[in-house]
Amino acid sequence: MDLKQIDFGTSLLKVLELIIVKPFTLPWHVYKSALLNLSNANSEDSEEKVLSADFPLFTWFIRMFDALIAITYPIGIMIALIAGLNKYTGGFGSFLITLLITYFAPLGLGLVRELYQISLKMLLYLKIISLN
Repeated sequence: MDLKQIDFGTSLLKVLELIIVKPFTLPWHVYKSALLNLSNANSEDSEEKVLSADFPLFTWFIRMFDALIAITYPIGIMIALIAGLNKYTGGFGSFLITLLITYFAPLGLGLVRELYQISLKMLLYLKIISLN
C-alpha cells in the first residue's frame, strides 16, 4: 500500500470522532439499546423466549443488566438532585459530578452485559444449528 492511497484527512476526522464524539454519544446508545431489549423481550425471536427454557438463570442474569441500565438515569438524576440540594455534599458541584457519573454509568454496565451476552449468543447459535 502506497502512502498516496491513504487519505490523511479522513483518517484524522475518524480519529477525532472516535476520541471526542463517541465517548459522549455511546452512553445514550447503550441506554437506548437496553430499553429496546426490555421492550422486545416478549417477541417470539428474542433470546429470552428461545433460550429461557434451557438457560433460565443465564437469560435472567443478562436481562438484569438491561434493567440496571434502564434505571441508571432515573436513579442517578434523583441522587444528583439530592446531592445538589444538600449543603453538606457540596451543592452544585456535587450535582454536576453526580450527573456526569450517571451519564457514563451505562458504559460500564453495558460492557459487563455484552461480555455475558457473547456467551448467550453462542448458545443461541448452537441451538439454531442443532435444530437444522
